[in-house]
Amino acid sequence: MTYVFSGTGNSQWVANRLQGLVDDDAKVYGMVFPVYAWGIPKIVEEYIQNHLQDILKADYVYAIMTCGDDIGHADEVLSKQLEGRLDAVFSVHMPNTYVCLPGFDVDKAEVAEAKVKETIQRLPTIAESINRRERRTEVTRGKWAWLKTQVLRPLFNKFLINDKYFYTNRYCSHCKRCVRGCPLNNITMDEDGKVGWKHEHCTMCLRCYHRCPNNAVQFGKFTKKKGQKIHDFDR
Repeated sequence: MTYVFSGTGNSQWVANRLQGLVDDDAKVYGMVFPVYAWGIPKIVEEYIQNHLQDILKADYVYAIMTCGDDIGHADEVLSKQLEGRLDAVFSVHMPNTYVCLPGFDVDKAEVAEAKVKETIQRLPTIAESINRRERRTEVTRGKWAWLKTQVLRPLFNKFLINDKYFYTNRYCSHCKRCVRGCPLNNITMDEDGKVGWKHEHCTMCLRCYHRCPNNAVQFGKFTKKKGQKIHDFDR
């Protein structure tokens, strides 16, 4: 079985590329998802809590984490969630999509292209390792990994996993793409076409921001003049 969570499309693309490369084995449990703030997305943590006993029954458990640059110690956070039952974990680079803080923006086209090409080249090797049931950790921790995961991540989760800063500007066309696309059904639109966030389940995947055709979804002042990443790498 393979569990996939993908906010903006990077992890889903990786999961799709793995189809046909990784053996279909009921005794293997795979997870493909993005790294958020050098840790695990809230929605993934909740999934693990609700399905832990099923995961622990597998003979082999692996995870592939997508990231823009590095993951800190996100793999160790995941292993703890899985009570140490993480046999193999890999991180792969994909185009950056986090735009909600100063200094963070989508990658330039050539950088995004290079990341995708690198991952395309790595995936067959990763699949071979999984098929051989190897115990392996191949991740890019980056600089100050402990600080990022143990100090910055809790601050990020406390103050920035919050949909209260989202709003739509005058370019909103009321297409409802953000409403339909939210993986947690956390966005509404009233009869007057006003878009609202429920302040209940947001995991900060930014699908609403990146999938808006008019760049009308904004996050406070942080996303003004920031780019969007519409995924078109079907190759």
